Amino acid sequence: TPAGIKLTTVLEVRPASPPELWLGRKKLRLFEYLHESLYDPEMENCIQWVDKDNGVFQFVSKNKERLAELWGERKGNRKIMTYQKMARALRNYGRTGEIIKIRRKLTYQFSAVVLQRLSPSYFLGKDALYCQYVQSGQEYQCSDDWIAYNN
Repeated sequence: TPAGIKLTTVLEVRPASPPELWLGRKKLRLFEYLHESLYDPEMENCIQWVDKDNGVFQFVSKNKERLAELWGERKGNRKIMTYQKMARALRNYGRTGEIIKIRRKLTYQFSAVVLQRLSPSYFLGKDALYCQYVQSGQEYQCSDDWIAYNN
């Protein structure tokens, strides 16, 4: 090395466990907030279960902007969150397969993996099985087809 220049090696060390088990508080993700809101009676005028067992939920049309504003506040945003901006994040979840858009207005479905991760039994170390199903017209995504659909 040239004189006067000191080389250092920087190693990034991460625990072997999943990110949600790392020490410290991670940022709340939108799908976690939506799931939490679905269980909050004060939010039922903004978001509701369509099929709770299969993770299908729907935004209430007249209050979807309010839900977005509350999400922005919860994140600590300085600017007001709009439904349009929140919907962009939902579309990104569609690409990752975490939330699937249902062919019905303002209706989405949590993936089986996300549902399992958000279930209380996941945090207690118990096995839980959620199965998405096919409805006539392929309205809901089937978990068996999910892998093929998203690969």
